[in-house]
Amino acid sequence: MDLYQKISVLGPGAKYDTCGPKDFGKTTEIPGVYHAKVAGNHICRLFKVLQTNACLNNCRYCAFRRDRACLRVSASPDEMAKAFDSAYSRRLVEGLFLSSGIAGGPDPAMSRMLDTVHLLREKYYYRGYIHLKIMPQSSLSVIRESIKLANRISLNIESPTDESLARLSGEKSLKKGFFHTLSLIKGELKKNFFADKKIPSLTTQFVVGAGDENDGEIVKTTHFLYKNFGLKRVFYSAFRPIDDTPLANRPAVSLVREHRLYQTDFLMRFYHFSPWDIPLDKNGFLSEMEDPKLIWARRNPWFFPVDINKASYWDLIKVPGIGPVSAKKIVQIRRQTKVVSLDRLYNLRFQLSKISPYLKV
Repeated sequence: MDLYQKISVLGPGAKYDTCGPKDFGKTTEIPGVYHAKVAGNHICRLFKVLQTNACLNNCRYCAFRRDRACLRVSASPDEMAKAFDSAYSRRLVEGLFLSSGIAGGPDPAMSRMLDTVHLLREKYYYRGYIHLKIMPQSSLSVIRESIKLANRISLNIESPTDESLARLSGEKSLKKGFFHTLSLIKGELKKNFFADKKIPSLTTQFVVGAGDENDGEIVKTTHFLYKNFGLKRVFYSAFRPIDDTPLANRPAVSLVREHRLYQTDFLMRFYHFSPWDIPLDKNGFLSEMEDPKLIWARRNPWFFPVDINKASYWDLIKVPGIGPVSAKKIVQIRRQTKVVSLDRLYNLRFQLSKISPYLKV
């Protein structure tokens, strides 16, 4: 295979690693280029690619599981650096998202990716955005080097409980693999913080619905990760069945379920909701029919109506139809004058029909 043919396989192969709620389409000039949100919600054209799709793991949902018959392709660090530099020099991409199958073990796989980045830095003088995926059970030295080189690192949790992960992948363990590696990362990030060094952001990803976990388990684990490990983002990827895998006949997970998980994620990150505030049905799932914030409001009538002139910022954003931006607008208005009628908010593009039942003047 020539290099273009390799990237034609390894580029699309990286689509299973989520780098935003959705990829915003892709270019057609070269394979493996995706639009994604990076720091500050900037839309960045990422060269999103695998170093290799060979893997020693046998995850039941994965297109590159060990026992699946598929074309196996690997790019050397020199080839990968050359491919990226070619796209970057033609201004087709602005950053690199480099992932890999676990070929030969976590450290050998990580070493090849790190060698690629070193070549980009030293041979091609690239100083732009780099996102590196870290393998569970990577050594401390590999983690330390990844943190030194990358703007963002990710370590995918995939499933919220040890039991569900064990059913999906016999080789993986949350405690021995994910949480042990995450603890090492946390320690290194903390050292960098106190040493006033560059600190890359940290993310993870759930594969939603590949196992039998419910939404409540995902929500609780998400909250635990944010609270204890300082993750920048948790991403959710709705399961899609892949031919010639043990889960080929499992139904695809609704994109609405994925969307509801993103909504609850926002409620916990930006609205001070706890996992116990999130409305779930008797089986532990989010409603696919309604926004979780609206359901919470209906289940907590004692909280409403909120006085628009006296309510705190944190009380205002619990009103359906009011988010952080809208709540800040209201607080700003109140600094100048008292709100005597909700009609005043009409010209500020508030959805009066939605917020009126939950506010009083």
